[in-house]
Amino acid sequence: MPHIVGMPSAGPPQLRAVLPRMAVLAGIWAGLTGLLLAVGVVVIHSAAITHFDQHITLVVVDSRTAALNSVMKVVTWLGSWVAVAVAAGIVAVLVLTRRLPVLAFIVALFAWAGESGGVQIGKHVLSRERPPEAIRLVHAHGWSFPSGHAAAASLAFTVLAWCLAVLARHRAVRIVGWLAAGLAIVATAFSRVELGVHWTTDVIASIVFAACWLTAIAVLLGSRLRQPVPIRDQTGGPPR
Repeated sequence: MPHIVGMPSAGPPQLRAVLPRMAVLAGIWAGLTGLLLAVGVVVIHSAAITHFDQHITLVVVDSRTAALNSVMKVVTWLGSWVAVAVAAGIVAVLVLTRRLPVLAFIVALFAWAGESGGVQIGKHVLSRERPPEAIRLVHAHGWSFPSGHAAAASLAFTVLAWCLAVLARHRAVRIVGWLAAGLAIVATAFSRVELGVHWTTDVIASIVFAACWLTAIAVLLGSRLRQPVPIRDQTGGPPR
């Protein structure tokens, strides 16, 4: 297939070009994961923070209603594997339709690996207990800090908002997309506390970790994740 001028291939040459930046990102990820662990140690061993978590949980649990519980059981799925799969599927479709370069899908996988890896390391190293089982409204397994659902929602909805920004022509649509993504992330985080499966600091730490990780990716690779527009010839004809 002939190469279109102004439309670089998304194969190995493009990937090799960003490998140094991805190596830098790997170092940033290691630093962020180390910081997450350090914060976790402080959170777990601080009596003041433990009291804060217990107080917030008590207030939220005392404010439960049957309707709110039902809504939160649905909202919490926004941080599940379903949301991540949907985001990955949309990126794949945009790549296949040439709205995004193949590199975008590779970077999305890289972002997911960093988010998931940091969360799992935090859980296994810190081994923080979840809130008492007596107040849990849904089943939860594994350790509490950080929240996997909050981190996954941060990743999935940031990717979805970015995809909308690629497709949308109007600035207002892009702004609404980012606001909706933020609302979905906050709602997911709240659902984990309301359902009694996470402490407040679990979800806050996850959102901050994911936000820092995705910001680093955007700064170092963001400019390479949009499909260039084909160059037209000087007569205004079709792309060459």
